[in-house]
Amino acid sequence: MPPHRRSRRLRGQEPGEECSRSSCREDKEREAAQTQSEALVQVSELSSPPVSCIWERLWRDWGRRFCIRLDRQGCFHTYPDVGGPFQSLPETYEAIDRYLEDLRDPKMCAEEDKAIIRRLYWPDGTIKRRTRGPVTEKSEMCQMVQALVDKYNEDHNLLEGLAHELKDVLHYNSICEKQKWYYHLNFTTKIKGAGPNECNLDNLFFVEVKCMPQAKFTELLANCFCRVNLNDNGQCYGCTRDGDVGMKHPSSSVGYTAGHLNVGLPSGYFGKWKRDYEDEEDDDKYVKAREAELRQMFKGLDKPGVLKKLITPPPWATKRKELSLLVHVVKTLKKKAYLTGTEKPFESRLSYL
Repeated sequence: MPPHRRSRRLRGQEPGEECSRSSCREDKEREAAQTQSEALVQVSELSSPPVSCIWERLWRDWGRRFCIRLDRQGCFHTYPDVGGPFQSLPETYEAIDRYLEDLRDPKMCAEEDKAIIRRLYWPDGTIKRRTRGPVTEKSEMCQMVQALVDKYNEDHNLLEGLAHELKDVLHYNSICEKQKWYYHLNFTTKIKGAGPNECNLDNLFFVEVKCMPQAKFTELLANCFCRVNLNDNGQCYGCTRDGDVGMKHPSSSVGYTAGHLNVGLPSGYFGKWKRDYEDEEDDDKYVKAREAELRQMFKGLDKPGVLKKLITPPPWATKRKELSLLVHVVKTLKKKAYLTGTEKPFESRLSYL
């Protein structure tokens, strides 16, 4: 085994833990390989010209989303870019993990106050509340749209000077209809090889993306990808209901799926309860207030027997479970007695219940 691949046992680590981590890593590699083979089969079965696929996956421990695009040559591209292109999905996942580990803040490895720190920060030291704002949301949308534009260029053989280059994402909205999620987006592009007289002319696009959950990631399928102009005013109840009246939809509403049903509640219908310190703009004041709350929350967890007491169900819960099982058995026996014609004698024997 090469030296850089040799596993090291940490202080206090049991042999079983090392085996568990190894098996977990093997499961991830097996899952990624299966996903890759399914994706390649899907691409090979498509009619001419073949199209690439795009997936989205959330690294929950880091609070970051990555888009992965499979091109027609079978190579994988990541958004944001972490290197590549890569030849396999396991190689892509490993590159993303290395990219994230390079961002890890050393203070996040300390054992002291780890429970509180995990509630306040992501592993790279970023305050969690900073990754839930509109700036981060738009950045993630820009990464997704960049993947869609690259796919559009590849599917239409727009190479070099004819390719579209993303300029800005103007509007985006998520819609839920019939238990399915969609994105509606407006963005502008420019042609890479445009002349000096054309460089100021932007192409305004509308795209509808359908989210198709698959295992641990979500496939992003572009149902509609077309140019629009400022005069287009296609009807979309989903966007207008959420207050995004500036979104431009194609005048012919046949091209997109979501937004034709006037269902759901308007944006902001439910008020969001906030703590006083959540609107604090100063990060230091926010962290101090949040840390004080968390310390009060975790107070006493280090005492002997407290954690065991918390995870042990109360006696009434155990009795209720036993009673529920007994009722299920009685109903099953009664059903058998009814089918065999011995219902009355059997019920008399269970009268004490």
